[in-house]
Amino acid sequence: RLARALVTACERAGVVFHRVWAARLAVGRGGERATGVVTADGTALEAGQVVLAGGSLSGRFAGVPEAVLPPVRPVKGQVLRLTMPGAHGPLLNRTVRAVVRGNHVYLVPRESGELVVGATSEELGWDTTVTAGGVYELLRDAHELVPGITELPLTETRAGLRPGSPDNAPLLGPTALDGLLLATGHYRNGVLLTPVTGDVMAHALTTGELPDEARPFTPRRFGAAPAVPELPDPPTPPAPSDLSEQPV
Repeated sequence: RLARALVTACERAGVVFHRVWAARLAVGRGGERATGVVTADGTALEAGQVVLAGGSLSGRFAGVPEAVLPPVRPVKGQVLRLTMPGAHGPLLNRTVRAVVRGNHVYLVPRESGELVVGATSEELGWDTTVTAGGVYELLRDAHELVPGITELPLTETRAGLRPGSPDNAPLLGPTALDGLLLATGHYRNGVLLTPVTGDVMAHALTTGELPDEARPFTPRRFGAAPAVPELPDPPTPPAPSDLSEQPV
């Protein structure tokens, strides 16, 4: 719902969305400036500035010079969805966040009666398999916080990939390639940091610089792009129309 609301707000403000995959970055002849993107259907879209916000795929975007390619790796996260009974009031009416056995756990109740439990953090490359062990660990740790949770119907299990940087902090703002900015590497906090990321990127796009409070997150803090583990090519991503249904 958040993604749909943001899209609606942008469209009302005059933003035009091209619902097709960006296949590669377009760079000027001298190789000194980003000039737009080429979409999967071969359409060239010119732009004065390009923001690379490709999540875990950011480090694999074609056409980006190696010197400014974001050092982002995929970090697997498994999530559970359960249904809370409505007859006697919700089992939980506020978000719970905790560390159990060294694992970060959250329980998020929804107005619909759904309860989201997450999330594992697994360094397994592009694997998005939901595993019995992952489900067990989430339920075990959630049970420590809210014992009644193990009596709820389990309605869905999902796994997604987060973008992790070398220090697991975001990569925000201009790169060494003129016209190319980054907004990726948010690790476990992508949704939480959405509003402040929007503010930071708006400032960077209009002034050419990061605001003072965001300067620790400049992509240039790593100097030359650090090496990331060699991974096989990622699987074919979902169609753009399906993106709002992907797990967080």
